Amino acid sequence: MNGNLQSSHVKNETTYNIPLLINENVISSGISLISLWHTYADKHYRVIWPRDKKKPLIANSWIAVYTVQGCGKILLKDGEQITLNGNCIIFLKPTDIQSYHCEGLVWEQYWMEFTPTSVMDIPIRQQSVIYNGEIYNQELMEVSQLITAAEPIKNNLAVAFLTKIIYQWICLICADGKADPQRIQIEKLLAALHASLQRRWSVAEMAAAIPCSETWLRRLFLRYTGKTPKEYVMDARLELALSLLKQEGKYGKSGSRYA
Repeated sequence: MNGNLQSSHVKNETTYNIPLLINENVISSGISLISLWHTYADKHYRVIWPRDKKKPLIANSWIAVYTVQGCGKILLKDGEQITLNGNCIIFLKPTDIQSYHCEGLVWEQYWMEFTPTSVMDIPIRQQSVIYNGEIYNQELMEVSQLITAAEPIKNNLAVAFLTKIIYQWICLICADGKADPQRIQIEKLLAALHASLQRRWSVAEMAAAIPCSETWLRRLFLRYTGKTPKEYVMDARLELALSLLKQEGKYGKSGSRYA
């Protein structure tokens, strides 16, 4: 119904009135947030569950770990080890986790535990690289401010924001299952970059890691990150430096160590 049809269900219809949903209902589940942590971990950070867990394990809950910067490692009870590098997201079951620790100088991450309020198709143990990390970082900072506010309505808004972010992450992981080979190549390179930011990567070394020409590498970076290879590495190194400052207490406040 766009204003040009003879039949109309709307009086005084405008020339642009397209129904996006009219014949059926869409029901979306939310989440019940159990805990949310923003952690700046150093090489001494090591958590063993359930010994160090502040709350009891809940069988029907989920863990989402969004690594902002640095590198962390999670050991699962079945022996699997998961390495998380900067700008990646993963969903896990808390009952599967045995321990986790910082792998390197720093591991900045958001760790959230939640239960869906209805059926939610969550991909488990599948990592996905976040290309527009700055957007999520800003949104999660807003969530942090809202969740600690005194007004309950702001707390509810924080959980609503977080629900939206979680759905975006789920959609991203599902889309990654259909990722093209070039995207898979660039994701592997980004993981290697974040795992060793102390190394001074040259554009030639990055191109050799794929492998491809430096010109083609630039095109891949601009397509998937919106930045050139040099810009991406410089920004990542800057974020790492800021994380180290925060970790040392020179920037921001430090909190409890365990989720």
